[in-house]
Amino acid sequence: MPPMRTFHLIQVSDTHLGREQSWFAPNFRAMARIVSALRPDLVVNTGDISFDGAERDDDLAFARGCHAELDVPFRAIPGNHDVGDNPWRDDGPETITEQRLERYRRHFGEDYWLHEAGRWVLLGLNVQLFGSGMAAEKDQWRFLASAASMTSGRPIALFVHKPLFHLHAGEADVNHRFVPPDHRRRLIELLGGANVRLVASGHVHQHRRHRVGDVDHCWAPSTAFVLPDRRQPRLGTKHVGYIDYTFDEDRVDIQVVEPEQLMNHNLDDFPDAHAI
Repeated sequence: MPPMRTFHLIQVSDTHLGREQSWFAPNFRAMARIVSALRPDLVVNTGDISFDGAERDDDLAFARGCHAELDVPFRAIPGNHDVGDNPWRDDGPETITEQRLERYRRHFGEDYWLHEAGRWVLLGLNVQLFGSGMAAEKDQWRFLASAASMTSGRPIALFVHKPLFHLHAGEADVNHRFVPPDHRRRLIELLGGANVRLVASGHVHQHRRHRVGDVDHCWAPSTAFVLPDRRQPRLGTKHVGYIDYTFDEDRVDIQVVEPEQLMNHNLDDFPDAHAI
């Protein structure tokens, strides 16, 4: 069997695109020009695609229009700004609803998916569904169980909006930054027999790469802006950019790129934007 040709993927995240709050659209358009020059096999946006698509359908429509500027295949998964957050606390704001999910799907299609990349299996999950009790959550768990059973040892790259954890899978804190512990545990148990090699996420607006066992956990920076330290603890590198992946037969090369074409916006420079 001939060796697999390399599969080139660019991950963007937290693009925060809106028609009225259009401050970050120039960075995305610069990103589209970078994509046109590099010609990757796939672009994946790991959520918070829109500025406030959870509340405004037009933000999702505008964000989808911006993605039409990408002249290569792309996949997306939603973030809390697109469909609402998973109900990680009883009084949490803007939790996911059927209506919000339907709006997202109307503009972006599948909110969880499987994409084959040579020997690699790429899985995109909608972690905003975790704990929602929605029919779509049950459907996604069934999809994931089926995907895990059919991979037959092939390497898996998992794309999620929120990182699974800060430092290790045993963390018990419940907060907005990471996948809730109960659902993280169920996810890890379900994938326990599969060959997961990469977990790629966004949400934190910081880049960090760390390895736990055989798995690389890569947090993508935002293409839009960083948050000042007074509003968010520094857990990684605060600089806008994207992640460049090259998948080979049994390994993946990971590079964080901070292109000069993207303005390194600080959220404090936009007083009309709400906190993330």
